[in-house]
Amino acid sequence: MAGAAFGRFDDDAFAVVLASDDAQCGTDLADKVSAALAEPIFMDQMWQLSAGIGIAQAPEDGTTGDELARHAALALRAAKRAGRGSVRRFAPQIHQEHSERRFFLRELETAINDKVFDVHYQPVVAADGGGMVGVEALLRWNHPTRGAIPPSLFIPLAEQSGLMSQLGEIVLRRALADGARWPALSVAVNLSPVQIRDRWLVDLVSVAMADTGIASSRVVLEVTEGILIDNPQEALQRLEALRALGVSIALDDFGTGFSSLSYLQKFPFNRLKIDRTFVASLASSGSTGAIIQAIVTLGHGLGMKVLAEGVETDEQRVLLRLAGCDEMQGFLFARPAPAAEIDKFMTRAGRSAVA
Repeated sequence: MAGAAFGRFDDDAFAVVLASDDAQCGTDLADKVSAALAEPIFMDQMWQLSAGIGIAQAPEDGTTGDELARHAALALRAAKRAGRGSVRRFAPQIHQEHSERRFFLRELETAINDKVFDVHYQPVVAADGGGMVGVEALLRWNHPTRGAIPPSLFIPLAEQSGLMSQLGEIVLRRALADGARWPALSVAVNLSPVQIRDRWLVDLVSVAMADTGIASSRVVLEVTEGILIDNPQEALQRLEALRALGVSIALDDFGTGFSSLSYLQKFPFNRLKIDRTFVASLASSGSTGAIIQAIVTLGHGLGMKVLAEGVETDEQRVLLRLAGCDEMQGFLFARPAPAAEIDKFMTRAGRSAVA
């Protein structure tokens, strides 16, 4: 290495300018920086640091200082999106990804302002008999030129860009308004970690229930284990305040994350949702059956209902029922459908009951 300069590049970013004839030098330096930051620091308690790192190298990634700095910044953004401590080298597709991201961000802001989203509902059925007992609200975005945009694309974008609270309010109000027409069903709405951190969330849920007239006992708010990691005390206070409104709290995707039993003890959950990955391997793996049985026993022992999601075969349905699951959902029973389809089903069910 011929020489290097290090300094603050932005409020929370630092830059290293390295002169070397070695094409591998940027990656080697990034590895050394990551390893050095990973060393624990003891100040009253143990701290561990990590950093996303973006690399741009001349001449293939640019021939001027401005060009290299811009491409390194794009690589850094890609590294941050990839997860804590990630390293990304600039590549042409990163520039394309950035352009696409900017396009979708503009379109997402417009879509939120115009409230052009649809909410579809996937039925939840009782394990004993298969009758529909609830629905889960699922957000859909049909772009005028790009067609159906998957939630896996626009939900993270909304979370990262500060739009999730607005988007979440659209889903919540629409789902509760639709659910008010189905008095025999519970209505489940997913909350992101960003929404849980929003101090206005409890007021929003309270006002939305009052505006739509839906009974709080029919509202289920679903959260994932991710909300319990960053600030568990804040999450606990928020969930307890929501429970005080009379709604139910479900822990979604149970078994795929940290799954600490202390969470089940401390947090006010009413329901556990067994992740679809367990259900998918149920017939082929004996250990999966034992895990599901243990989850059901644990949930029931703590006074919770247990729901299995992703049920696609009759064999899975039978095994889950034998394991003691209370409720199920999946393509075996119904795919997500617009509210109008649920309206038709409830009308037919009502006529059958009268007959």
